[in-house]
Amino acid sequence: MLINDIDIDVAKLENPLLLVSEDEELLFLRLIQQTLEHELIQCELALATRKSISLVRDFWLALYKGGEKLYINSEHALLYPIRLIIFELVTQAEYFKHLSKKSIGDESLSLIYAIILVQFVLRWIKERFSDNKEVNEALKLLYRTTDENAEDQLSPSREQSIGQAIAVKAIRFEVRENSQEFASLLYQTYNFLHYLHDEQKETTKLSAIRNMKDILNRFYNNRYTTNKETFTG
Repeated sequence: MLINDIDIDVAKLENPLLLVSEDEELLFLRLIQQTLEHELIQCELALATRKSISLVRDFWLALYKGGEKLYINSEHALLYPIRLIIFELVTQAEYFKHLSKKSIGDESLSLIYAIILVQFVLRWIKERFSDNKEVNEALKLLYRTTDENAEDQLSPSREQSIGQAIAVKAIRFEVRENSQEFASLLYQTYNFLHYLHDEQKETTKLSAIRNMKDILNRFYNNRYTTNKETFTG
């Protein structure tokens, strides 16, 4: 399937962070293929790469199944430390728990929630580290347009491992030092989805967010922000 003019096989995503059944894998594959056909260009970061779509799947499963039924696959978690830290920081937040109560058991609603969450969080991360070359080098694989049809690299090079470790430390630092801003980011995600429900009445339909780029940007830009310096290593 073509995504940003790059052919990406969505049947070959990265390994899931969570323990997942074959039926759940097939359900997500069907849902994400339908989603990509809708060309949700306002969610270009969430749906840009195999890595970002894999993160969408992680959140989708967490929202669909609910927090009490989630089990981390420790073997996979070691392979994807950046995805893991993003997943942990978001799912531990109070607003994520509010969203999961609304979406549990609803596969379509869970997918919409997951896409918007990943879009907002990746946009925030991209902006926070845009001037930090070392950290951005490790993070940009999440959202850059590239040919990603290569098989997963199960044994990253030493340089890649160091870069990932620095990125994980940087993300954790940013969220800790800017906890109010990060909470506001998730709050605005919650507010946008609440608005979507009130305005569209059919939140489970992907068409509900197809033409809402300006509104989505407005909710993102209205979050609380600080002038704190970012991680420098």
